[in-house]
Amino acid sequence: LSGTAVTAPSTVNLTNEGTADWAHWGLSSASSFNHKAGVSAQISNITPVGVAPLRFGGNPSNWTTHSWSDGTPTASTAGFPGGIYFNGMGNGYQFTVAADTTVRTLRLYAGGFRSRTRVEATLSDGSAPVFSTVMDNPTGVIDQVITLSFSAASAGQTLTVRHIFEDDYGGGGNIGLQGATLQQAAPSPPNLPFGENFNSGTFADWLPVDQTGKPSSWSVIAGELRQKNRVESVNAFEQSHHLGTYVYYSPGLGWTNYRFSVDAQYLATGLADDIGVMFRYQDPGNYYRLSLNSRTGFTRLEKKVGGVFTPLATNARGYPAGTLLKFGIEVSGATIKVLVNNDPLFAVIDNSLSSGTVALYNQDNSKYDNVVVDVPSTSPSIVINSPLAHTVTTGTTLKVTGQVANIPLNGYVDFVLDDSVILTDNSAPFTQTFLAPGDGNHKVEGILRNALGVEVSRDTNVNVATNGNPMTAIGDSITEGEKDNYAADNTSMLGRVLGFQGYEAVLTDNLNATAVRPDNIVVNEGVGGDETFDAAFVRIESVLARHPDMTKALIMLGTNDALNGVPPGTGCSGTLCDGTFKGNMQTLVDKIRWLDYPTNTVSSNITPTVALAPPAWNSTTPWTSATNATLRNYNTVVSTEINGIQIGPDFFGHFMPSATVNLSSLFGDNLHPNGLGYVVMAALWHNNLNPANPVPLPFVLDSLTVSTPTAPQQNLLEVGDRYYLDESFTLSNIPVGLNGGRWIMPANADKANTSTSYLSFAADRAVDVYIAYDAAATQLPDWMSGFTATGSSVSTTDPTVPTLRLYVRNFPSAGNITLGGNLQGAAAGARSNYIAIVVAM
Repeated sequence: LSGTAVTAPSTVNLTNEGTADWAHWGLSSASSFNHKAGVSAQISNITPVGVAPLRFGGNPSNWTTHSWSDGTPTASTAGFPGGIYFNGMGNGYQFTVAADTTVRTLRLYAGGFRSRTRVEATLSDGSAPVFSTVMDNPTGVIDQVITLSFSAASAGQTLTVRHIFEDDYGGGGNIGLQGATLQQAAPSPPNLPFGENFNSGTFADWLPVDQTGKPSSWSVIAGELRQKNRVESVNAFEQSHHLGTYVYYSPGLGWTNYRFSVDAQYLATGLADDIGVMFRYQDPGNYYRLSLNSRTGFTRLEKKVGGVFTPLATNARGYPAGTLLKFGIEVSGATIKVLVNNDPLFAVIDNSLSSGTVALYNQDNSKYDNVVVDVPSTSPSIVINSPLAHTVTTGTTLKVTGQVANIPLNGYVDFVLDDSVILTDNSAPFTQTFLAPGDGNHKVEGILRNALGVEVSRDTNVNVATNGNPMTAIGDSITEGEKDNYAADNTSMLGRVLGFQGYEAVLTDNLNATAVRPDNIVVNEGVGGDETFDAAFVRIESVLARHPDMTKALIMLGTNDALNGVPPGTGCSGTLCDGTFKGNMQTLVDKIRWLDYPTNTVSSNITPTVALAPPAWNSTTPWTSATNATLRNYNTVVSTEINGIQIGPDFFGHFMPSATVNLSSLFGDNLHPNGLGYVVMAALWHNNLNPANPVPLPFVLDSLTVSTPTAPQQNLLEVGDRYYLDESFTLSNIPVGLNGGRWIMPANADKANTSTSYLSFAADRAVDVYIAYDAAATQLPDWMSGFTATGSSVSTTDPTVPTLRLYVRNFPSAGNITLGGNLQGAAAGARSNYIAIVVAM
């Protein structure tokens, strides 16, 4: 008899999980008892201990939602987040479960509210010690799943489960019960090799699990397994570990050592969130997982054991849009090898989980095919597990470690640095240290040779920097990169960062361009919706575990605090700072600065750099808005009251320097910069981190206004982007000469404007102004008399106006520029508004 207690998943399908039996309490009344139909009941109804139960309807934000399709007396329910509860210390319930020599797994979905409760499980024949666990939360809801694995010494025994209320924490507390599922020991798993191509049209043995509270939609379409729903949200996290949906192959739970491969592709457009696989999957609290994400840019190998995530290997590289990914996993004993598109990516040693099945994981529309599970390879192989390709190390030496499988008799490993320096190792663990590799980027290779010196396997990792500066960006959706629709600059030049949004790749390139050596990387750890409390008390420990070698933490928080009324805490001290922006930020900073928080005597050698948050544009008078008044107070706290930090760039002052001057045109909505805005942020971050060698700020247009109520944006546009504020049409072709221009995005609703001064802006240098005008127009506006036809055009997805013809005029000196309305003067025939593109000379 053994067990674990972890946070319960957001949704449970009792039919799928309770293959032997299941039970649920409280569906329609406090006495409601539903259970699995068509089987001999193995889970009894409860016996109250003390008082009778009461029913609660539940909130899916706090409690697991249960569904079933094979129940009695209620045949099915699509999802119910409630159950029953008991008041009063010493009260509770108990029930029994059939037991014999067969190994069974019971999962109990239980909890409480503002209480400490105890769950005990006892076998009737006393063949195992009593299992006991405590659930404890003095301030809020407890929602856990207790997993019990048990068998008795003889037939005809029972397992008694007893749940008792121990401490009320001052009144108002209770204990709760929702459901329980039972599984018998899985039969022997299918012999290997096993293959699944889904050509049968079904996936009956693949059981879905939804982790985020949003329902998935798994089905077989045209011989491929697809999941069509977006389940990602700001709540799809456990600490900073992502959550999604997955299906696991239930007959394979007894597999141990195997090779697993599958073809996978992320199909959703726009954002590019998690896609990956899981292996040695045992249950929702125990598995290994490989996940790739291109929204922020990462590939992560993680384990979840006893309900707790732990990072094993990570980089800052996602996947190119539309790429077919071939995932390859090999597990043999404690060795784990990960390949993506046949490239050895990670290799680790971990003995936490020795068996389990395979699973397919994602956060949005994805497809899978050609699943193969086979016995481990017998061929000799080597994978460099440290250092990883495209990463930055902090030391002046370079330790290289290789994971070797099936080494030939008297075989050995040559480690090669930059095609020249060779160090040899003849025995495991295979590792050597290059004492003077030199600063900068290197190529490292591990070559496995047989006794005759013949190469039998090789692995190469490129762009490995020594004596470098790995940095981590911590913040909310602005750090994450929300509304950055310009993807062309989100893959750094050395391939260290591969993502679709945010300033991190641009900042990485800026730092490497101006540094003595290109040894910088900025990793994106922004989480949409985060406040300072979330970063300090939910995320930071897992971020530090994932990036233990970071030298700087680039922090920017405050926008969500201001929107949610978090007090600044100006001038507070001690416990009076609890719950304030100042208290949360100082806690976050201290957890980063010190290895022994809260004693705070052992430095982590990480420098927290805290930026001043940008303004919000959620008011017609942003200079005097309540949100921006709060943000100013937060920024004052950062500038004057947070200990142990370097003060970062002043985004507030840059984007809104006065009541009459602002750069709201660089924002994609009321809160988030657009693609050009993030390029500006990258430059400001760079110049704060490297003030001795600043980069020029990107060219932007000042005083950008239109005469209509809809304020325009200026942005970097590329094929596939929207070009109007109020339409979904996108650009399908752009002449090369316009790349890097500043596109002024108006509202198409202004297409009938006849003003002589519709659009105006200021340029600080000579520029060419291009006008993309409806090619079907029969007459241009009068104000375009000084423009010349270029002979080229812009193509769009608008079926009514598929072509915009380009005209250009040179403005040879800095100054103000005014453009008229779309139908000003003699203009005729234009069916959509024009687009202006400004190219610096």
